[in-house]
Amino acid sequence: MSYRAVDPTVQEYEQRAEDAERSPIPVFLKSGKVIVWLVYALVLLWAILLTVAFFLRLGGANPDSGFVEWVYRSTERAMQPFRGIFPTHDINGSSVLDTSLLFAAVVYFVVALLVDIVLRWITQRLRKQERDIAQARAQADLVAQQAAAQQHVADSAAQQAAAREYAAQQAAAQQYAIAQAAAREVVAEQTTQFAQPSQPVRAKPAPPVPNEYVEPPAEPRPGPSTPPPPAT
Repeated sequence: MSYRAVDPTVQEYEQRAEDAERSPIPVFLKSGKVIVWLVYALVLLWAILLTVAFFLRLGGANPDSGFVEWVYRSTERAMQPFRGIFPTHDINGSSVLDTSLLFAAVVYFVVALLVDIVLRWITQRLRKQERDIAQARAQADLVAQQAAAQQHVADSAAQQAAAREYAAQQAAAQQYAIAQAAAREVVAEQTTQFAQPSQPVRAKPAPPVPNEYVEPPAEPRPGPSTPPPPAT
């Protein structure tokens, strides 16, 4: 089981990130952004075409020209709400001042400006939502990494403690084995001494006793030339 699934703080940040990612707000904002962008593009196109049509009529452009005909036909629907608001003024034979076209173009430019403001707001809101989601995910990942680092440190400390304990046990086992071997050697020596036959102890010869008796010197024997001692 991973540490993410155990630590409550990690679970809390993970839940926040998942809630932010599953929120429907980004989907609505993206959909709204697409719709508003389409409206903005359409309104801006009508405003530009109305402005072009105004200048074409003001300049007396030939209505039978393909481009002029396409411009007038494209602005036909956009001009329906504004047609007849202001009277037209003929400047010369072909030049016409149609203030309704100018007013419609201004209105559509204002609408395009408002839509652009809405589009910018949606874009900022969507970016903020994406930043919040990214920040929540980054916080969840950071907390998970910190928790994993702490768990790794704790596991390393536990492994080192276990290694020291194992080394101490090995040293104690070696000491015990050495003591057992020494005891067996002592027992073997004692057993060998008891098993050997006893040999008689030879007595050391006593030192010679000095003889205190001294023989007297031998008496001289009388020779033929020596007179015998006188008789008493």
